[in-house]
Amino acid sequence: MSYKYDVFLSYNCKFPQGNWVNDIFYPFFKPFLEDALNVREVRIFKDTVEITSGQAWEARIKDALIHSRIMVSIVSPAYFLSEWCKKEFAFMDFRQRACNFMTVKNPNGLIVPLKISDGDNFSDYVKAFQIEHFNDYFRIGPGFEKTIRHVDMQEKLLDWVNEVANAHRNAPEWNDEWLHPDWFSNAWQNLDELNSSIPKTPPTL
Repeated sequence: MSYKYDVFLSYNCKFPQGNWVNDIFYPFFKPFLEDALNVREVRIFKDTVEITSGQAWEARIKDALIHSRIMVSIVSPAYFLSEWCKKEFAFMDFRQRACNFMTVKNPNGLIVPLKISDGDNFSDYVKAFQIEHFNDYFRIGPGFEKTIRHVDMQEKLLDWVNEVANAHRNAPEWNDEWLHPDWFSNAWQNLDELNSSIPKTPPTL
């Protein structure tokens, strides 16, 4: 067995986050990453592309998580309000720590996140990750594509995909143990830490 996907793209598919990923981010991300890796084509698991009508979506996501080399997460408060987004994040984080990533000796990771919000309400668990901010470019609609910010976003994305490419190159070799169901159950024990990103009390003015 081996990897099937170079990248698992994890994001909240609801409006407006899903629209930004599909219309603004993804059209540039894939070709920019192919250039950074110097390959003809990268295989990205993106739900709207890889899951077809009639398939068992939960099984497809689990299979893709197991068989993805790294994860790119588009994080926001809405991301950590989604149970499945949190499960995806927790699974890949469990793998990277089990493989001795995110340590003093090996500070590299298998999750390359970017944020489309200020992240003030993220938990300490999430804030421990180095997260590139794209919140200045979190706009949707054809009007945004005519602004200088859209050009600036492309410039920043060109630089950022090199971090994704480095994570891809540093990923561990495929391990058949990841197919064992315990990998999911053990990984998802960490969900309490992700759940703590949800504010316990409403903000006051």
